[in-house]
Amino acid sequence: MATTTVAYWFDKRRGLALGITSAVGTAGISLAPLLVERLVSTYGWRQAWAIEGIAVWLIVIPLALFGIRNRPADLGQHVDGITPLTGAAVDAPLTGWPLRRALRTGAFWAVAACLAASSMLTTGLNFHQIALLGERGLTPVEAAANFLPQTAAALLAALAAGALIDRLPPKTVLTAAMTILACAVLSARLVEPGWTAIGYGLLLGASGGLLRAVESATLPRYFGTAHLGAIRGSAHTITIAASAFGPLAISVGHDLTGRYGTALIALAGLPAAAALAALLVRTPRSADHG
Repeated sequence: MATTTVAYWFDKRRGLALGITSAVGTAGISLAPLLVERLVSTYGWRQAWAIEGIAVWLIVIPLALFGIRNRPADLGQHVDGITPLTGAAVDAPLTGWPLRRALRTGAFWAVAACLAASSMLTTGLNFHQIALLGERGLTPVEAAANFLPQTAAALLAALAAGALIDRLPPKTVLTAAMTILACAVLSARLVEPGWTAIGYGLLLGASGGLLRAVESATLPRYFGTAHLGAIRGSAHTITIAASAFGPLAISVGHDLTGRYGTALIALAGLPAAAALAALLVRTPRSADHG
């Protein structure tokens, strides 16, 4: 919801705004386990659950009810904070493609394919991270610590993608994100304790950070904002479904071959195919919005 709302408020620097939003969201997700662990250690899991529930009621729900407005016009403000020229409609209606029309474009399915590949492989690699990196000689502590470079890279990549998407065609950044993800999957076969493990974490985190920011900006650029919630909801339904298959695919590959490495070679083909689709698909014409 946060990225959809930001898309309504910004146009000229939408990519940068969404990059900042994605980076802040990534930081919150990454820090949450640390906070929860401290709560559980201090108060026990029952009290920790209660504290989390109270925090949702006191902070999240009031912010959702009273702190978010879908459109600038709801507060008498304007997109990008710029007052329209004299004679222009102050509260112009939102424009964009309806969901059924967006679903008939190759661009939507190319973006969805990138999201699905990232969700599936990132979830699968993270789920098996201790065992996968353990197979490469890392201790459980070293394998768990690999989440730190992943988080740092995701934050920086989200900010960079936000700036890039304002200047480059979305398909360029989508292709870059998928290429980096394919490299990350393949590099997991070569990891050893030390810098190569850190490099793997940086690649995996950077691909996710790039994709989150560019996806948030690409869909409103391609399809407008009138039906953005429905379009993003459909794309993320595919994303969530794909995430369920990631751990299973890697597990089945390991069981069939006795190692993670062989399965990763095959799975690296998914982001490679998604990158090719993003690169070759026809870009919807903005003139068609409406």
